[in-house]
Amino acid sequence: MGSTNVIALEAARAGDPGALWVTAARQSAGRGRRGRAWVSEAGNLYASLLLIDPARTDDLLNLPLVVALGVRNGLAGLVSRDGPPVTIKWPNDILIDGCKTVGILVESERLADGRLAVVIGCGVNVGHSPDDTPYPTTSLRQAGVAANVEETFVALAGGVEAALALWSQGRNFQAVREAWLSHAAGIGSACTVNLAEGPLSGRFVGLESDGRLILEEDDGGRRSISAGDLFLLGTGGTHSAPGCSPTRH
Repeated sequence: MGSTNVIALEAARAGDPGALWVTAARQSAGRGRRGRAWVSEAGNLYASLLLIDPARTDDLLNLPLVVALGVRNGLAGLVSRDGPPVTIKWPNDILIDGCKTVGILVESERLADGRLAVVIGCGVNVGHSPDDTPYPTTSLRQAGVAANVEETFVALAGGVEAALALWSQGRNFQAVREAWLSHAAGIGSACTVNLAEGPLSGRFVGLESDGRLILEEDDGGRRSISAGDLFLLGTGGTHSAPGCSPTRH
């Protein structure tokens, strides 16, 4: 299969009313945010959920945080009580023991009949993790999780559907925001946010009521950021954690 997101959008154009899950054992054209390629090895999970008109347009801006909470909660249920922490890096990367394990891509398209198709794509490192990324990665297997791809999908789908129900088509985002913050990685930590116009450095201090990241800069001023790549800083200026695959730069 080329891409589960593409297949889901094709189903929407053909009239599918949603909610529809599309899964693949492998993708030949997987992609991440901002058009980046997404390595799609067999043995990992690739799943996309099609929703039709899931909320008002303004409320859709915080859908990535909703999905991240759901994916986090679903996968956390697979990790043993004494296992590594499962957290969220803004806006929607899922980390296990500080290492990226899941990538999430939300896309939308206005259909010819006026409906809005929204596709939530999730790539989960179940058995494999890439080692050529600018950040540390891991897989469920490396983290000691024995679940196979099918069991991982059941957990992920249940978590996402529960988070969407809590969100209630945007009417209850504050409950989602509070839960998201309780599982957030790096609050209070030094960070760099890469924006289209260049990087910004400071501390990640929280989320605005609409889900934007609050960055406290070195001069004490605060900025609200709606989109960007967040890098949490550790020893040597890059985020690192035990048990992660080594990064290559």
